[in-house]
Amino acid sequence: MKKHRMAIIGCGAMSQGTHFPNAQKNPRVDLICACDINRSVAEQCCAKFGAQRAETDWRKVVEAKDIDLIVLGTQHNIRGEVIIPALRHGKPVYTEKPLAPSRKEMFDIVYASRETKAPVCVGHNRRSSPAILEFTRLLDKAWQTQTATPPAVDRSAERKHIAEEKQMQLLIRVNDDIRSWKGWIFRDEEGVFFAEMVHFIDLALLFNRSRPVRGFAEGSARGNFTMILRFADGSITTLFHTMVGNFDYPKELFEATVHNVTIAMDQHIEIRQSGLKDESQLKTFPFSEGCDWSKEQGMTGYFHEMTRERQRAEQAGETPRWLNVNKGHYAHMDRFLDHLEGHGPNPNDVASAVPVNLIALKLLESVRLGLPVAIGPEDWQIPE
Repeated sequence: MKKHRMAIIGCGAMSQGTHFPNAQKNPRVDLICACDINRSVAEQCCAKFGAQRAETDWRKVVEAKDIDLIVLGTQHNIRGEVIIPALRHGKPVYTEKPLAPSRKEMFDIVYASRETKAPVCVGHNRRSSPAILEFTRLLDKAWQTQTATPPAVDRSAERKHIAEEKQMQLLIRVNDDIRSWKGWIFRDEEGVFFAEMVHFIDLALLFNRSRPVRGFAEGSARGNFTMILRFADGSITTLFHTMVGNFDYPKELFEATVHNVTIAMDQHIEIRQSGLKDESQLKTFPFSEGCDWSKEQGMTGYFHEMTRERQRAEQAGETPRWLNVNKGHYAHMDRFLDHLEGHGPNPNDVASAVPVNLIALKLLESVRLGLPVAIGPEDWQIPE
């Protein structure tokens, strides 16, 4: 079994909550280095997760001969200055999203990857969520089907097919709780609009079968907003985000309708569908590792278990345990390791991440102007 000698640069909450634990439990990873501008934080990560040494200078990390894979967990204002030197030293990079805050920096990273042949994987991890992979499979099948289950009242014989029947309507709802956010979000120019919504714009582009042509965003760029993306075939994706929700309520809901088939993915733990005759109407997915105390699955289980857990914790004077869901973080990195070994595609190559970032910036412009914006080839095509 090949061992990938990994260094993690940026030892903040994302790295400590996700990248270090996943590296620690992956048998294909040797965790060589933890790097952070705060030495004590890097040393704490070494002690907690078993990294062999701590560094404060990322340049030493990308030049080190005993490291062959970089995981970049810094904020998105530190991307190209680390990624490009790493690529020039022959080191593949797994970087957190968003890829970069400017068009020039994004393109510089793409061209450096092409020139050096060293791959970059962007952490749009929901692409690797088991529930999203199943949602994608069912959606692909719905696009191809012409035999959805019949309606209760069938008047199709009274008319011919119309153009809208070849379009998809996709709703993505994100329920967030501002009380959990860190202060930098409110100081950052792009804020949560850019840093978090790229996840969902990425999936909107992945699920749709034609190019986006127009976007509109309305609301507050800080958190309460709705985005609309129109595609060349007339399909529409609506992305609704609230910052004043409650974290006891599930965060993510996807609902797609196409060819008289409706598919819903709820909180990465349940998929419901109507219209595909030979598919289950309901499928559930287990909670994340460490949630073995939960006995029920799916959305019903989620609410039952959380209610019981709050009651238990209140009686015991403890903080309630949280029901975490599998959003694909471990699998996304593992698929990248497969790619580095020559087995399978890059789960999110850098070229596919650029249109996501550019469209997010276009939508940020839209919400500030209060006007629709055109999305053209310059936003989704990268010249060779």
